[in-house]
Amino acid sequence: MATKKRKKTTKRTSKKTSKTTSKKSLEAKIAQLEAKLSSISSQTGGTAQQAPPPPPKPAEQAPPPPPKPAEQAPPPPPKPAEQKAAPPATLAQALEDAWLNYPAGNSTHYYKEHTTGFTPVTNRYIGRLTAPIGQAPTEDWNLQKAKVTGYTHPSNQYFATRARLAYHPADTNFTGYGLVVEGAAAQAQQAPPPPPPPEPQPQQTTASTDGGSKKSDLESYEADYLARLEQGHIEQEHIQRAAEELAAKRMGDSGGSSGQADSKKGALPKGS
Repeated sequence: MATKKRKKTTKRTSKKTSKTTSKKSLEAKIAQLEAKLSSISSQTGGTAQQAPPPPPKPAEQAPPPPPKPAEQAPPPPPKPAEQKAAPPATLAQALEDAWLNYPAGNSTHYYKEHTTGFTPVTNRYIGRLTAPIGQAPTEDWNLQKAKVTGYTHPSNQYFATRARLAYHPADTNFTGYGLVVEGAAAQAQQAPPPPPPPEPQPQQTTASTDGGSKKSDLESYEADYLARLEQGHIEQEHIQRAAEELAAKRMGDSGGSSGQADSKKGALPKGS
């Protein structure tokens, strides 16, 4: 029993000593850490109190030299004024310009790729059969509606610009119904100046010479007329004689043939 109590006491004392040693070691470590912290704080405080050194003065730079005057290039020559194309003088010329600028489209190549063996005409050909520009004076369609019940008369613009046949001449193709193009209308209204009157030619013949020339002309006309009458009579006589001879010849031929036929009426055929 005594040995057991001793063991217990030794265990208790060993535990107490281990606790005391652990506390002392912790306190020592804490003291070391505090000393380190104090030393670090003293170092940082000392550096903070020291004023920073002044910045170095910049070196005195010489002023830059003044820029040299740039060599002035000669000004470019003035561009020539764009000359505008003169407006068309006539309606046919204005339509020709509109047809040349008509959009052609790509229908030919499109149908070649999608429809075998079919090549349509271009849009420019179809557009050439119509008048893509110009204005025609219109009328009130109610006037025609009052004359013909149930009929709506189209405007003159339709008739003036509708498609024409291919063989119509281009200069007279769209001249009806008062079709007018703005550029050609202004010049069309300006009529050309009238031609100057012919200068009177001086009459060099006198009255006596006029009378003599008229008399000689009359005599020559009468002689020519009488000669033509005489020639006509001669030709008429020749024609009449030829007709009489032909009639007599025909009468003789018909008489001889009738006599031969009468003589052969009672004759018997050969070999009887």
